[in-house]
Amino acid sequence: MIELGELESRQQDFASLKVRVFAISNDDVETAKLTQEKFPHLTIISDSQQALAKALMVIHASAAPGGKDTNAPTTFLVKDGTVRWMFRPDRFLERLPAVDLLTAIDKALPRP
Repeated sequence: MIELGELESRQQDFASLKVRVFAISNDDVETAKLTQEKFPHLTIISDSQQALAKALMVIHASAAPGGKDTNAPTTFLVKDGTVRWMFRPDRFLERLPAVDLLTAIDKALPRP
């Protein structure tokens, strides 16, 4: 959750760019609600059945405890329903720092 805290702490930057941050979680609805309370400027989506993760093709097979499938840490920039940029780290434990996301937004979603 360190990464969510970093994103939350930069919420003013995202707001100034008119960007909304969504996090897709394998957690059930109740757990996702608790996470949402901790990070009110993010939108936390419960995807405990991994329907969205499968549709986005971000499943990391057998990487969760007990050999279950989990979501691969993936960042998408979407505008007008089109993916404009995507980042998936080489290592499962790696996450995109918020400052790098803000740089990617500037490059992939130029403002008029």
